[in-house]
Amino acid sequence: MDGRKRLTVRLRRACAADVPAMLDIREALRLRPGAPVPSGGFLLGCSEARYRLLVERADVLVLEIRGQLSGFAVTLPDPVLRASELWARRDRIVWGAGHSEPPPNERIAYFDQLALAPTAARLHAPMLALAALRTIAEQRHGRVYATTLRAPMPNSAAVPLIAAAGGRVVGQVTEEYEEVGEVTSDLYEVLLPEGMAAALATSAGTRTISSLRLAA
Repeated sequence: MDGRKRLTVRLRRACAADVPAMLDIREALRLRPGAPVPSGGFLLGCSEARYRLLVERADVLVLEIRGQLSGFAVTLPDPVLRASELWARRDRIVWGAGHSEPPPNERIAYFDQLALAPTAARLHAPMLALAALRTIAEQRHGRVYATTLRAPMPNSAAVPLIAAAGGRVVGQVTEEYEEVGEVTSDLYEVLLPEGMAAALATSAGTRTISSLRLAA
């Protein structure tokens, strides 16, 4: 042994005690007026109260590196999504040709946030995203939606991950954010066919995640 501290990485479900560290990451990734757009992506909005509510009701996974919380992923399962303010504003979606709102009897999910601390390696992003996708696939959701900011400035850090999962643009949505005013985002759809959870469980990426101790 050369005496160097061993790198330990762990994925687990978030708890209320994780919220302060999540807020620190949000602050590090906050888009600031007049500042350059972060190349690794940025976060808009989300208060402490909302993070606490998400940890309590949604599916929130956190990434620990050497015992320090270094990233998180937030997905909204069907009942949480359909009860959210986000779903209440779905009339703002402009659906692309051949696409429309999914039927009310279909289980759908929303990939709300994927965030890594600036000190975390970029390779941890697909690991965290895959674990979150597996979580909602195991809950038998038929599809998952995600948005990426298009204007007034692009936030494209997650686009390669969405594309790797088979995501496609199905519409656009315009919303208001306190930090930047009106924004327009691309709406992506990722289909989760029967057997997707099992496929993710046996994929090379998930085997890697399993070796890093994905905890309940």
